[in-house]
Amino acid sequence: MALPVVGAQLLVFGQKYNINTDTDAILDCVAKAGYKSVEGGAKDAAEYRRKLDARGLVYAGLHTGLASLLDLAPQIAYLHTVGGRDWCISGLMRWNDRSLNDWQEGIALLNQAGKQLRAEGIHLHYHNHDFEFDQVAGTAKTGLDLLIDGLDLAACDLCVDVAWVYRGKADPAKFLVQHKERIGYLHFKDTDGVEWRELGTGKVDFPSIMKVLPQVIKARWVMIEQDKTTLDPMDSATISRRYLKQTFNY
Repeated sequence: MALPVVGAQLLVFGQKYNINTDTDAILDCVAKAGYKSVEGGAKDAAEYRRKLDARGLVYAGLHTGLASLLDLAPQIAYLHTVGGRDWCISGLMRWNDRSLNDWQEGIALLNQAGKQLRAEGIHLHYHNHDFEFDQVAGTAKTGLDLLIDGLDLAACDLCVDVAWVYRGKADPAKFLVQHKERIGYLHFKDTDGVEWRELGTGKVDFPSIMKVLPQVIKARWVMIEQDKTTLDPMDSATISRRYLKQTFNY
């Protein structure tokens, strides 16, 4: 069966380039490296869509914090204009507040907003970091346990970041199999355990991940993401894409 389309999460380019003023250079790099889609974009949605179309690229997803779900209209309009149908959410309402109540409020908002977004043809995904694997104070559960128990999959599923799973001291490949019915979006990222690395140069076991990827049948996209790099971002993005192509023909 066909695997999810590979795209570029554009965060790493922000170290040196501005998506609003260096749009052409960034998208030229992405297209040349062999990516088919992007996550993130410029402010002018109509112009950005034109530039994507000209390069045969597709807008995959938006990525914001939870508070952005309090006002859906601007992002819905943006997604409709650029042609996107996915929205990833990171963290809770206040990044460092992770009490049971914070988790419960966040999950309720994800479910509520996700139902509204699904009516607009938009899929909502919660993006993990490592703190979801921590036990929530006063409970015997982790944040991930609460998400799995509380998320309405008809409204919001998981965007799994394999490097953050690794940093959360779990096995990414086993995690993907265990939660395959709950995963609608994927971030491929590598790490040496401390710093972020280009794919294939860290400790994340991508051979094992690629073996189980065909089982994650609900995943809509695989986005290659790197938060920081010691290289020029264009070189970084190219190296990671080349790794998947040359190692797995993907």
